[in-house]
Amino acid sequence: MRAMRDAGVPVGLGVDGSASNDTGNLMAEARQAMLLQRVQNGADAMSAKEALWIATRGGADVLGRDDCGQIAVGKRADIAIWDAGAVEMAGAWDPAALILAGPSRVDALFVEGRQIVGEGRVLTIDLPTVVARQHVLARKLAGLG
Repeated sequence: MRAMRDAGVPVGLGVDGSASNDTGNLMAEARQAMLLQRVQNGADAMSAKEALWIATRGGADVLGRDDCGQIAVGKRADIAIWDAGAVEMAGAWDPAALILAGPSRVDALFVEGRQIVGEGRVLTIDLPTVVARQHVLARKLAGLG
């Protein structure tokens, strides 16, 4: 990733659920990408701010989408909000520290202006029913029931 960025190649990150990663957590993927660059290229190879940029604007750039990837007038806005006052962020001075030590649970999520998550809870579906059904399907897929 470092070599591609340095060569001017557009780089983005994304998640699509447990089929390709374990949690569908874009911030965790950005952290992992940053840490891998540091392991391969040295401790200063990628900052948390650059990893956050790759996960937001970078993805929009790769997709050729100038209408999203940033919070700005006239842009599409899917917005995730974390509680930066939570204990995980204690002592952080840089908002990009969300990548390093931020809370893993989104406090609020808005998609196309519609609130999907509020106070850390999914508001648009009956989550316990969906989770119970998923357990049944996973056991069936594994041949366990």
